Amino acid sequence: MIDIPGKYWRASDGIHIDVRGLSAPEPMVSILRVIEAHEAENTIQVHHFCDPIYLYPELTERGWSCEIIPGEPDEVRLVLTRDK
Repeated sequence: MIDIPGKYWRASDGIHIDVRGLSAPEPMVSILRVIEAHEAENTIQVHHFCDPIYLYPELTERGWSCEIIPGEPDEVRLVLTRDK
């Protein structure tokens, strides 16, 4: 496991990171650290409290795409996928 703010775990559907409750800029920093630490991973799920609009250009620059999927109430859940 890597040392990052927020909750971070591996499940049967891949890596998850929960950044709800963190103050800016910790959510984006945490997500980018997870991406960098897991170069071999193809999918990462993010549990966020808002739509992280400033994250999208950073993902594109690093070769990742993002899709919003249904999550819990008051949650924006993202699936980050490495571009091929």
